[in-house]
Amino acid sequence: RVKESIDSIEEWIESGEQSVAFRVASWRDQRAAQGDLKIAMENDSNFMAFVSNKAISNRKKFAKQLRDAAAVTDFDSLLVLKSIHSVAAQMRSPCLRLELLQYILGLDNRYSVAHVTRSVELAATCLNLSENDDNNLLK
Repeated sequence: RVKESIDSIEEWIESGEQSVAFRVASWRDQRAAQGDLKIAMENDSNFMAFVSNKAISNRKKFAKQLRDAAAVTDFDSLLVLKSIHSVAAQMRSPCLRLELLQYILGLDNRYSVAHVTRSVELAATCLNLSENDDNNLLK
């Protein structure tokens, strides 16, 4: 799922860099999804972020963070959860980035950034407890 998400965001970046019309259409589509309550958001998408290059730079940064997390982590360890938590903590007004995190984690679109962050924290706590139990069993 991480690889698919990276490919998806890089495809958006490539299209977004080539066309302001694509970025405006993307903003409009996301606003419509927010209005239909298909996406859990604390804030509405900022139009100017899509007209300027802010949306592109945010998504480039997100793609790099995903690539870095995938390159250095084992997906059944606390490291991947720490990486995802760090990514979520830096988000201010995500839409596509939030959707991709929801997809990676297997969450539906009712999960806001705050919910994703709390879910990752809960998973890390459970994984940490599990690792501690396993260590105690080995003694």
